[in-house]
Amino acid sequence: METKKKMVAEARLFVRLGLLSFAGFVFYYAHLFFGLLDNVVLFKMLAVTFLLATLPLPIIAVNNKKLFPELNASGRTVLKLVTALLLIHHFLMTFIFVMFLQGGSIF
Repeated sequence: METKKKMVAEARLFVRLGLLSFAGFVFYYAHLFFGLLDNVVLFKMLAVTFLLATLPLPIIAVNNKKLFPELNASGRTVLKLVTALLLIHHFLMTFIFVMFLQGGSIF
């Protein structure tokens, strides 16, 4: 019974981090197109926070074979690919936000 609770906890953690990471998409593109935050420090901190929330997703997806037992091998491969692409996207957007943006909208 202990392992089932652990599996459920890891799946919940993965889903929560995934939802937080997809909220990062909203943040990144809302700021790029609309310039929602005027405080430079705040939007840089949020960008780093979304990157740190996304960092464990590929690690959990690759290392945990029992994360979603209903998925077949191709589903697991797609899950690993999506989490890796999400991490790469958030890394690049965080790099752009922290290094180049000074506040305000781009377009």
